[in-house]
Amino acid sequence: MVLFGTPEWADLYMEAVNSNEAYAKAADWWEGDFIFLVDPFGGLDHQIRIWIGLYHGKCTGCQILSENDQFKLLEKGEEPSREPFEVEFSYAARMDVWERILKNELDPIKALLSGQSKVTGDMAKILRATQAAKELVVSASTIKTEYYGE
Repeated sequence: MVLFGTPEWADLYMEAVNSNEAYAKAADWWEGDFIFLVDPFGGLDHQIRIWIGLYHGKCTGCQILSENDQFKLLEKGEEPSREPFEVEFSYAARMDVWERILKNELDPIKALLSGQSKVTGDMAKILRATQAAKELVVSASTIKTEYYGE
């Protein structure tokens, strides 16, 4: 078991995404990095920020950001400058919601539509990638993960 939101978990997640052929197929057109924001709840007393690089069906990197690491959310159509952690999208939810999503108990799009999570970025682009989003969850569900408060 590996604790969610740790560098070890991020490494395993990158491996899981890159070994998921269904994700590679569903996201072969996708370009756009994310910041996953995990807000405190239950046994988690701080925000976890996870940068994930996604490009044409591959995970190009996954990193837990430290308190000192900054990220920039690009405006629609803004070209990245290749500085670290410039992203097109953020996806935010409390820890309990993330746990249900990553255990494949809650669809990430349904979490958005029900107000349990929030996305920043081009929503139309995200909605065209619902199968890719589901496969990102499938990838996470293959990791034997310990959550806060378990």
